[in-house]
Amino acid sequence: NQNIIIELNPFLYDAYMLQVVECLKYSPLVLALTQVEVVPMSLLSQVYSTATYDKNKERIYFVIHDKKASISKVKFCSILHLAVDSSVISPDFITTTQLFSMMYEMGYTDVLTTITKVKKSCLPSQWNGLLTLLIKGLAERSGGSDTTSKGFLAILYGVYNGINLDYGSIIWSQVVQSLNTSTRHSEVSCGRFWTVITRKTINSLEIPIM
Repeated sequence: NQNIIIELNPFLYDAYMLQVVECLKYSPLVLALTQVEVVPMSLLSQVYSTATYDKNKERIYFVIHDKKASISKVKFCSILHLAVDSSVISPDFITTTQLFSMMYEMGYTDVLTTITKVKKSCLPSQWNGLLTLLIKGLAERSGGSDTTSKGFLAILYGVYNGINLDYGSIIWSQVVQSLNTSTRHSEVSCGRFWTVITRKTINSLEIPIM
């Protein structure tokens, strides 16, 4: 499953995950991992199916209830209580060398050569579990793959080291990427985040819910 609600009750997990889940409960990612809104499927589908992205303005435009609307990257991140200003560290500043050093420190069991060849299964259970939760909760599409991306390794790096990373930009990129999926007309990819966008718009435009 993809972009699911992550339950942050440590006692629902195996013992080796207790500290990891407790850490996520107090991380900047807590809302991004858990927030979902109940909205009419008709409005959610309309918002998603009509959405277009303006890269220069970092804004997504869409139609809802026959009204034109939009949401900016900054506004989306603020809903999830994620800063995107100069107070956060850009994931671009985290090098592949730093990511590989972290993974060896975690106990990665294979030789690391490139990001594309990183295997979650080579991490000890605790860290494999953490990375899996992050991908399932935040990714546009997680599938059952054993691989990951530099963006999600950067999120793992931020959580592992407790740094003030620009998580919002990585999550926003997942929302934008969801507009390029081949199944866009049959399912809402990144659906949990689109419910958040839809609810914000319903409230701000005072759209009646029947």
